Amino acid sequence: MRKDVQKKLADFIVDCRDESIAERLMTDMKYRVIDWLGCAVAGVHYPQSDIARRVFTGSGGLEEATVIGTGARYPAAMAAMVNGVIGHVSELDDGHRKAIGHPGSVTLPVALALGESLNVSGQAFLKALIIGYDVYIRLGQTVNPSHYAYWHTTGTCGTFAATATAASLMQLTPEQTCNALGISATLASGLVASFGSHAKALNVGHACQNGVYAALLAKEGFTGSPSAMMGEKGYVMATSDAESLPYFDRLSAPELLSDTAFYKVYASCGHTNSPLDAIFSLIKEYAPDVKKIISIKVETYRISVSLTAVLKVKNEDEAKFSLPYCMAVAMLFGQVSLAEFQPEVLQAPDVLELAKKIEVVESEQATARFPKRQAHVTVFMEDGQVYQCEVMDSTDVADFAMLEKKFLNLTNNVDRQASEEVLVFIKQMDKSAGIVPLLSYLRKI
Repeated sequence: MRKDVQKKLADFIVDCRDESIAERLMTDMKYRVIDWLGCAVAGVHYPQSDIARRVFTGSGGLEEATVIGTGARYPAAMAAMVNGVIGHVSELDDGHRKAIGHPGSVTLPVALALGESLNVSGQAFLKALIIGYDVYIRLGQTVNPSHYAYWHTTGTCGTFAATATAASLMQLTPEQTCNALGISATLASGLVASFGSHAKALNVGHACQNGVYAALLAKEGFTGSPSAMMGEKGYVMATSDAESLPYFDRLSAPELLSDTAFYKVYASCGHTNSPLDAIFSLIKEYAPDVKKIISIKVETYRISVSLTAVLKVKNEDEAKFSLPYCMAVAMLFGQVSLAEFQPEVLQAPDVLELAKKIEVVESEQATARFPKRQAHVTVFMEDGQVYQCEVMDSTDVADFAMLEKKFLNLTNNVDRQASEEVLVFIKQMDKSAGIVPLLSYLRKI
């Protein structure tokens, strides 16, 4: 019954044993740590990161956990909040297609903050992350796609994932964990309307902070409703049209960190990825002369259209949610990296000229197949030639060698030897009694 699911989930979080985690998940999680760390380096001096750091560290407090960009320690919940913002702002953080969001961004900052304050082992650190990811993926797939019409899943479901990560690291009891999940249900928030503004990253930081607070409160005896997640008036019913809970039927071992969990290869919103996959394939096969393009038509699923169809270039936050802009820079520069979102590129005449030729419309077939991320791109040329490419799902995956290269590229402003050393440590961290080398690296960013 629905009313029992929250308790069963709490038991699952508490009872998870090292031996129940498949080796492939442990290996994959190490690379997700590496990937998030590179994103944090990329995001450390964004305006929203600087503002969050000033506001949330201004009042000081207990020296528990490192806030990236300060080299200093602050209360764990505060560190999780600020580092949550920092790790997400570049839009290069990993995600999950079916759960629609970024589980790494709401679990890594929590694990780092509590891992430092509690002095946990590398194995405990990774296990807590895997549990957090698993909870996120189960809940995100349960409430979506209807939830995503209004709610930013990373902020909402992310609060529960952050709480699960915190509960694992703090070794809460089943009763405490159930209370923490109940508390999370009333704290979880974040709106899709925030996209294109600094508040999108705040949704993520807020989820991290609330996950820590929920666990801390529950540990002290603060109660939360045992039906707040799944009950008749609970989170799932209030924020989605989900009629059943199939992803919570089998709670024996973490298993959902699968091929639908991806690593970002473009520095833009995930809903631009399938059209970008198509345009890069088209470029590779036909190499169209950009100067002779009359128009480009993109047909994709409704959510992508509603969030990204408009040409917006006022700032980086907006442009990352503008498919015409992202398609234009893909064709002109052969990549969609952070460099293509610098002010001089945002206002470049040739970029804007091409972007204005790009139309984004809904494909009913693509909408029906969502969360598979289908896109069809057609390029019309002056000589009458028409080039087309269709992708049936986003292929935004990367092998481990590519991820190491991505990490070293993103951290090229940090001491190279330190970056290479932390890379080696993370790949072996499940054998380590602590996470000190990782924390030391944070203070170098």
